[in-house]
Amino acid sequence: MKRLLAVTSTLALATACGNDNPPAPKAECQLEAIDLSACQLSSLAGVQPEGIWNLNINLNDGSGAAAAMRLSGGGSNTQMLLGVPATERQSTPESFFLASEYQQGTGASAVTIRFAAAGCSSSGPGQMSGIFRRCANGATDMRGTFEAVRVARRADEAEASGVELVGEVRLADATVTNVAVAHGHAYVTAGAKGLFILDLSDPAQPRQVNKSEPSDDFFTDALVNGNTLYVGSRRSGVIVFDITNPASPVRLRSVPESVVEVNDLALDGDVLYAASPLPNSEVYIYDVATPAEPKQLWRYFVEGAERLAGEVPLHVAAMGGRLYVSNWSFGLTVSDVTTPSKPKLLGRFANASSSATAVGMVGDRPYAFDAGEDWGAYLSVLDVSAPATVSRTGEFRTRPEVSVRAVAFAGTKVYLAYGQDGLRIVDVSVPSAPQQVGYYNTWRETDPGHGVAFLEGLSKVHVPGDGYVYATDSSRGLLIFRETAE
Repeated sequence: MKRLLAVTSTLALATACGNDNPPAPKAECQLEAIDLSACQLSSLAGVQPEGIWNLNINLNDGSGAAAAMRLSGGGSNTQMLLGVPATERQSTPESFFLASEYQQGTGASAVTIRFAAAGCSSSGPGQMSGIFRRCANGATDMRGTFEAVRVARRADEAEASGVELVGEVRLADATVTNVAVAHGHAYVTAGAKGLFILDLSDPAQPRQVNKSEPSDDFFTDALVNGNTLYVGSRRSGVIVFDITNPASPVRLRSVPESVVEVNDLALDGDVLYAASPLPNSEVYIYDVATPAEPKQLWRYFVEGAERLAGEVPLHVAAMGGRLYVSNWSFGLTVSDVTTPSKPKLLGRFANASSSATAVGMVGDRPYAFDAGEDWGAYLSVLDVSAPATVSRTGEFRTRPEVSVRAVAFAGTKVYLAYGQDGLRIVDVSVPSAPQQVGYYNTWRETDPGHGVAFLEGLSKVHVPGDGYVYATDSSRGLLIFRETAE
């Protein structure tokens, strides 16, 4: 993903703040200051003036981002642009303009940051392209174009096919980040709200039985190893819980003993891998022969990946002495970890935005199922039998304005948490020809919180082998599915 910074660059701030007579906060980011003379403004007459839209912003310097705007829906009347409440809107048969702004900093150093999107043309009710600007104290510091598509269920699809929703539980005031299932319980990480434990005796009615709330942390991932639960966090690395009593986790320790962000966890035999994008961009490797007492074996910096270029480990998977790391713009890497304390890079696949990977055997060959996370991102089916020359044998995608969020593999199927396109189940028994065999459209425009960010909807998926598929949703919480024969 081309990252559009939510704050102004140092240079732009220095320019804005160093001006003895800075322009008014709106100035170059108001509609009258944007040249629309080459636009087809009459085509905007048919644009739907409501709903939630995903945006692909392309800046003139080649950077940009996928983002969102809310004109209505999302369980709120607040209009938003790039996650900031809108302060100005104009919508007529020949114009569309939306702006939002916020204050960065305080006192004499405060800067007014303003986002502005002006419509230029439209090819249909749910599509629009236009001019984008960002200003600091009224002076443009970013400019470019945008493409916007209203988010809605695909016209050729029903709510579901080959999948039924068994249970659903929304955790109050919490945005869930992942789920692990074991011992008849679901361990749901929920960011700053911590860890929720749900009894799954009746999957149709999951029942919350406990909660562990961090004092100053953000829980990202969960993984069960016997009677031990590992929780990834943004401040405490890997937190270790004893779940001998599954309903009452007991926090034992965290590793390493420093402020470290862990985004994802993977287990292969007695070795635990923890992807740590910050502060140093590395993969922590632990011996967990005694599960509750991880012993650090190595801090692995993937060879060739540049932290300052955003080439950081976001996701890890491991199988058969091989470690697979999603390194964002550096792509998917394959490393030899036969000796875990001496990892060695074997090869990589240069995916533009590798953010999630699952691995498994299809027939007698190992495959990695690598997903990007961006406008136009999709699933790549990669033959990793020869790591030095990883090759893409197949791919699966829905539509460019919706992104894959997470991947799981079981049997010969890949299970995708596909953002606003919900759960997608893809048969990869023929790796060169992935076929969708089931789906469930989970996203609803009116659910609370929607329209703030591009990455919304179904976010994680877990297939523990108990006959159910567990997934987390940015608004709906924990969802439990079951595949059906059709």
